[in-house]
Amino acid sequence: MNNKIEILAPAGNMENLVAAVYSGANEVYLGVQSFNARASAANFSFEELKKAVGFCHARNVKVNVTLNTIIYDRELEAFKNTVKQIADCGVDAVIAQDLASAKIIKEVTPSIALHGSTQMAVHNLAGALLLKEMGYKRVILAREMTLKQVEEVTKNCGIETEVFIHGALCMSLSGQCYASAFLGGRSGNRGRCAGTCRLPMSARGEKDDNHLSLKDLCAMEMLPALQKIGVKCVKIEGRLRTPEYVASAVDNARKALAGNRFDKQLLAETFSRSGFTNGFFEGKLNKSVFGVRTKEDTRKTKATLPKLRELYRREGQYVPIDFTFEMGEKESALTITDGDNIFTQRFEAQVCDTDKDFEKSLRTSLEKLGGTPFYVRNAECNLIANKYIPLSAVNSARRQLVEKLLAKREEVVPHKVCEYVIPKQLPRFSHPKLVARFENIEQIPFNICDRFEYITIPIEYIDVIPTEIENKVVLELSRDLFGKESQIKRQVEDAKNKGYNRFCVQNIGHIPFVKGCEIFSSFTLNISNSLAATEYKTLGVNTITVSPEITLEQIGKITSEVKTIVIGYGHIPLMFVKSCPMHNVRTCAECDGTGILTDRKGMKLPLRCHGGIQGYREIFNPIPLYIGDKKSQINADYISLNFTIENRKEVEKITKIFCDARPFGADFTRGLYSKASL
Repeated sequence: MNNKIEILAPAGNMENLVAAVYSGANEVYLGVQSFNARASAANFSFEELKKAVGFCHARNVKVNVTLNTIIYDRELEAFKNTVKQIADCGVDAVIAQDLASAKIIKEVTPSIALHGSTQMAVHNLAGALLLKEMGYKRVILAREMTLKQVEEVTKNCGIETEVFIHGALCMSLSGQCYASAFLGGRSGNRGRCAGTCRLPMSARGEKDDNHLSLKDLCAMEMLPALQKIGVKCVKIEGRLRTPEYVASAVDNARKALAGNRFDKQLLAETFSRSGFTNGFFEGKLNKSVFGVRTKEDTRKTKATLPKLRELYRREGQYVPIDFTFEMGEKESALTITDGDNIFTQRFEAQVCDTDKDFEKSLRTSLEKLGGTPFYVRNAECNLIANKYIPLSAVNSARRQLVEKLLAKREEVVPHKVCEYVIPKQLPRFSHPKLVARFENIEQIPFNICDRFEYITIPIEYIDVIPTEIENKVVLELSRDLFGKESQIKRQVEDAKNKGYNRFCVQNIGHIPFVKGCEIFSSFTLNISNSLAATEYKTLGVNTITVSPEITLEQIGKITSEVKTIVIGYGHIPLMFVKSCPMHNVRTCAECDGTGILTDRKGMKLPLRCHGGIQGYREIFNPIPLYIGDKKSQINADYISLNFTIENRKEVEKITKIFCDARPFGADFTRGLYSKASL
């Protein structure tokens, strides 16, 4: 694997793309008008995309297109057509989250490289290896990984790894945030994040705190280490930022990568939220990682941006070329090549006597390539002794050759497109059975367990499972795989030795651990269409929990080829977070693992800690999802009651209300089940 690390820059529009390329990016990533996780960016039409690809390829810059949202069954044909149009534009790679997206891309245009989006939340070696097995060429790792964890995956996964080194940090693990969707009706998994974590959120009760807002990432100093461990690509976040921001980040990344001093203060003044953090590379999980965008930050940015325009005013010269000059008595010839293309210009010019060093002047003339992406790597000059020709003739030939070469390099080479028929959905006519998911054993009222076909509980409780429910149990693996792969493997083996064979996976990286067992999936896999469901079935998942970000109508249309679970009740975990907002007000020694966050409207969001400072936290919607009185409309195999913050008496009461299909009361939500679209 090539150890040369590449700098990947954001391009929300053509101006930003030019800034990225001129300042020395090796790759850019951008979105088209649909199916990308930055719907509010300007994005590119297909005509603009083709021009962008030609512009970039002429300058040895790769183009990665983001098609990284979840998609619906009704969109699969449109997605396929989008892939065909992208293939016609000759892009280098597509970044995808949804397994349906990946399947269509591989079938329609297999020569385009497939990159696993950070929205897939891959943060362990098994997950990366599974992506390799599925045909991915690169995995974009979760931002919350330490350098050691990145190294473990990079050195052993057999595909390229990509990590973020600059830009905004999400509070929640990417792909695992449902706050914008459930609190504001705008799904981050559909590219419409409302930035809920940037709004005031207090851990004390005051309304002017911002305990869900992280500082921006700046890990430029880690670039030499990342290159040493074999990371293929480092990514700059910021498709909604300015061209000055893009150019400054790329320029400083190039300096840092070369081992030179980079200007962190300038980067902070370009854009930051109260300064920077190096993210999670060093395992920093304390309050120093939190920050907000202040008026002073905005003032500094306004003063700094004009100074940065020089970084991309002129084209950087990063493409090597070779010249060969042949002097003749009547006709001379100049040849240009970039290694793949070759052009020769023959021209007549008067040959005159000289006692000066014509070769020196000739080489100076050939090197006049300002305003082009080229620089002279080698120039071979075959001259007649003591003779020269007018340099104006050489200059004219050089300009014409450079224009021809650039035009040739800008020609877009489309990818071959294959025919692919999206499988038809098999009709579903289900009478759903009731299942339950519990946060802990203490919640379970055993007198009503006969109502549940299955009971899902965290695998940590395996040694205290009562015998009366053993035959119903599905063991749920932890959402947190950060450096805990060996621990989870041991838990699974222990469970299998004790006779358990049903497991619930919450991350694609869990699947290899339970291969051959009966596998259920959590909603956290974000399965929203029939093709993704069947792809997970191919991987061994027998029963999927459908994404709660789709409507009941859409759920009913998911193919009957795969068994489905719909969440019928529960406080949805809105965020999966590694940095604990409670650290801003108390230490772990002072904490019982629970907390309350208060938003600007006074809504109180419960927080639960799993595993202490090196573990993870979940922040829950305080308003429960409830569709018990609508269950006759649910076309699925199972309906799940997900219990998290409830006590045993509340569990018993809610179960009876649900089974009787009674209204829940005033304080509940239908979630997104009744939304027309997100």
